[in-house]
Amino acid sequence: MYLIRILATLLLLTPALHAEDWTTEEVFSRHKTSVIQVRIIDAQGGAKRSIGSGFMVSDDGRLISNFHVVADFVHHPGQYRAEWHDSEGGSGELRLLDVDVVHDLALLQSEQLQAREFLAVESNLPKMGERLYSLGFPYDLGLTIVEGTYNGLLEKSLYERIHLTASINPGMSGGPAIDRYGNVIGVNVATAGDQVSFLVPSRHVIDLLSRDEASTQGELMDRIGAQLRANQARYLGTLMAAPLESTTLGSYRVPSSLARHISCWSQTDQNPERLLDYTELSCQSEDDIFLEGNLSTGAIRFEHQLRSARKIGVVRFWAQLERGFRSFYGDLGGDQTSSTDFSCHQDFFRHGELKSKLVLCVRRYREFGGLYDLVQRQVTLDHSDQALQSTLILTGVDREHGLAFARRFAESIVKVQP
Repeated sequence: MYLIRILATLLLLTPALHAEDWTTEEVFSRHKTSVIQVRIIDAQGGAKRSIGSGFMVSDDGRLISNFHVVADFVHHPGQYRAEWHDSEGGSGELRLLDVDVVHDLALLQSEQLQAREFLAVESNLPKMGERLYSLGFPYDLGLTIVEGTYNGLLEKSLYERIHLTASINPGMSGGPAIDRYGNVIGVNVATAGDQVSFLVPSRHVIDLLSRDEASTQGELMDRIGAQLRANQARYLGTLMAAPLESTTLGSYRVPSSLARHISCWSQTDQNPERLLDYTELSCQSEDDIFLEGNLSTGAIRFEHQLRSARKIGVVRFWAQLERGFRSFYGDLGGDQTSSTDFSCHQDFFRHGELKSKLVLCVRRYREFGGLYDLVQRQVTLDHSDQALQSTLILTGVDREHGLAFARRFAESIVKVQP
């Protein structure tokens, strides 16, 4: 019966409805009952912890929202509950069926929403410049519709995102973005302000709805961990299979923009009052995966700092480097409930003609077995008055892929032959 119901749902979801070209007023009036507000309620206080939006995808009471909307409920189900509220004053409790944490999607259900009108989900993308309509509940102000323009998929994104020129505001996360024919082509997920917003393409909604019953068995946190492990194995495996792009920094070749989803920036400090000269190259992936609170994962960050002594002696130069070398974790988010303390190992590392001091630190995720944050820093030792200091940060990786990539990164830093 489960498989039959899924197939029946997909038959309703798949076809694109191109019979009419609706106006903004028609889009809103036809679909307002299919868009609901999702509230996460603090069970003890009885008030809202967070709000978002969602939309109906079947006549058995299932709806789609964002994972980040329901994250508190996912991590602390005893402390929070999930509710739906509509623009007519109706409300009820929601239960969580499944999530796609990589694409920030959640599937929920309420029997009280059965037989409510639901939206058709379109896997094909519209044409560049086509008008879209985003619906949701911004700032708890009631149901709102916003017009925008489809601007294609983001080029520098590890996780597929649609660029929408429209004002998606807090509270609209999880709501639908509908084309002029009434089909959902994306899910509201984030905004950068100034009419720049982002959607999860609807094909990931269809993938979530298409999962077989076996894939939804077992503890939810174990399933989320499996999704995260599969994702990091995919993108790190792709990076390991390709040559690492590099650039020249002083007398060294260093890893630079390794993939389309990694952007690099550079600056040179020319302040004559500084005691050290330095040039910095910083690179990072453009997006990551939200887990909870201030904890995200799936990111790659690295930087190279070429430092040269100017007005200080060699002893002071290396004393300054050593102080910075011991404190480089940065703010990776999380707390003692989500991850362990960092455990570090320091050693000397030689590759070709280059000798470096290297320290590798890892911390373990408490809820997701086999996943770690990894921080590696190395400093070259081949000059007395100059040093290259490189830092690599990987979040949410397993030991095998994380250590393999960290070693390859270290070995990719080489001296340039004069």
